[in-house]
Amino acid sequence: MKSFNIRSICLGGNDVEEVFDVECDNMHCIATVTSNAARLMDSVGYLCQLVSNPNTGARLRVSMDMIWDKPVDDAVAELDPPVTLQFCYEHFCGIYHVNPADNFPASSLKNLLNHDNIDFFGFEMNYKVQYLRRAHDLVVKNWFDIPSEAHLSNPERFGDKVDLSLQEMVSMDFSREYSKATDVFQSSCRRSSKLSTDQVIYAALDCYFSYKFAVRVSISSSFRLELVL
Repeated sequence: MKSFNIRSICLGGNDVEEVFDVECDNMHCIATVTSNAARLMDSVGYLCQLVSNPNTGARLRVSMDMIWDKPVDDAVAELDPPVTLQFCYEHFCGIYHVNPADNFPASSLKNLLNHDNIDFFGFEMNYKVQYLRRAHDLVVKNWFDIPSEAHLSNPERFGDKVDLSLQEMVSMDFSREYSKATDVFQSSCRRSSKLSTDQVIYAALDCYFSYKFAVRVSISSSFRLELVL
């Protein structure tokens, strides 16, 4: 199986954020990377505004990911905060690099994660939702685990596979190998004030592919998630 042709171009930036055009074959994702909590709040506000009128019935799909530099344990007390938080809407991804490590932006995320009309999709969502609730008292109100939804929407194709990884689903849908070096997100990432180019690429693509799957499984499952403009 062939691999994707992946590259990234920095479109510019400053001390607060950098913007990248991440290309994967003929797909493009615009990734904004920041470690500034105020900039994260601006992004959160934008997403909330898209569904600000509850009378329209508008709903928003957002893919969500978090990256730890060690496996997720059940004991929250033993967990370090995530290295990055990622959210993707359409082909726009926001990557918040948690730096320093204890600077978790709980207050900026509260209204977004608990929004009535925003649905969050991702992989291993149960781990992430539980972590946010126990460690930071953050409630993710509407969340869906992509492999489980894929199984429900197309049981003939997926059978009893409810624990597929992102890499497995990408290979199945795109007939391309999606792999990354095992040391892309190791502990050195937490000590760095800036993500490397490879870290930006894969943080963006992980969330971007998750968004594409979120659209597919939600449509197949007859969710009414179309944004009313």
